[in-house]
Amino acid sequence: MSSGQATSLEVKKPGFNLVLVWTALAFLLAWLYIPQIISMVENWWNDPNYSHGFLVPLVSFGLIWRRRTQLKRAAAGPEPWGLLFIGIGLFMLLVGQLGHEFYLKRLSLIPVLWGLTLLNWGWKLGAKVIFPFAYLALMVPLPYILYDAVAFPLRLVAASIAGWFFELFGVPVLVEGNVLHLPHIVLNVVDACSGIRSLISLLAVGVIMAYMVLPNRWVKVLVVVFVIPVAVFTNALRVVAGGILAKFYGPQALEGTVHDFTGWLVFMAAFALLGGITWLLNRLTRRKEVANES
Repeated sequence: MSSGQATSLEVKKPGFNLVLVWTALAFLLAWLYIPQIISMVENWWNDPNYSHGFLVPLVSFGLIWRRRTQLKRAAAGPEPWGLLFIGIGLFMLLVGQLGHEFYLKRLSLIPVLWGLTLLNWGWKLGAKVIFPFAYLALMVPLPYILYDAVAFPLRLVAASIAGWFFELFGVPVLVEGNVLHLPHIVLNVVDACSGIRSLISLLAVGVIMAYMVLPNRWVKVLVVVFVIPVAVFTNALRVVAGGILAKFYGPQALEGTVHDFTGWLVFMAAFALLGGITWLLNRLTRRKEVANES
């Protein structure tokens, strides 16, 4: 009887220890990352450029959930290499903390989570969830120095394209950097009209659209590349629309509800254009595959 009890204790003890280790690890990660997550959610809420951040984790979770049956079959034993990726993530967190770099601190959560997945379920399952975890990077707001470095050139390009459209429509225009001088108004292409906002949101849409719809890896990359010209082109049209509205309804057409509604229409147009490009590339790719098989 005593030997049986000893055997029972020997079986239960490792399981209890494992639960204790994972519980302690969960509390440690919560202590490290809850402040980063809260500050990131505040960015999503307060900055229109990153409002799509609320959807990115849901999409990532959905991608994993739809493959849950495959993932169950792929699950294997613990993989010690997961500790390496956890260490990389924690090192990124440390560097970000020392350098007061929010982007690095927030981004470090992704290799930590993937490392935990690898540590618990092995390489085979870890490989199947690389994309959903990598997709989470799109929820992290960019460093402002990088944001400004991208936004200003886009403002110049959007102003130049808008100026070309005004000339095409026979409207006299003088383009000086990101400022357009029209006979009835002066338009300043600010960040909201540069395409950077559409670029960030469209990138999140384009990546998932390419992943879900297109079969070929290089065609997927091509769709993602198309996000940049689509965002800039449609926002140049927004500047043109603003100039036309200002001519007929005055400068107030560039503010308030009308301005916001125009921005929404432009984003819908950009989304439709990107969707059309994806559909066309998918059709051409499928047709080429059928031709090769025959």
